[in-house]
Amino acid sequence: MKPFHKGLDTETQLLVALGSAVASGCIPCLESITGMARAEGIDEKKMRAAAIIGQFVKDQAANNMKATADELLGTHLQSVASQAGCPMESKRAPAAAEVEVNESNKACACS
Repeated sequence: MKPFHKGLDTETQLLVALGSAVASGCIPCLESITGMARAEGIDEKKMRAAAIIGQFVKDQAANNMKATADELLGTHLQSVASQAGCPMESKRAPAAAEVEVNESNKACACS
């Protein structure tokens, strides 16, 4: 791979990209970058470390957002256990008055 930026070597650029892919939640990016990193012979332990750091950064942003929402809106997002499913997909059948017939009622892509 030709380096994108001359200030960083190829290995560093790929490790940064890998962590960024995890942090942004971009599966196609992660798959592509992982393939490039392996083709360059980058150590698997370094790639795992980059992924862990990316997830840590993502989690910190999510935790800070929960804390801010709790403070500003009186929600209890920090104390709510992880949801098992998408909040847009309710377990109960909606009453007829709650159902609008349009494209927005399709299930979301969370699952």
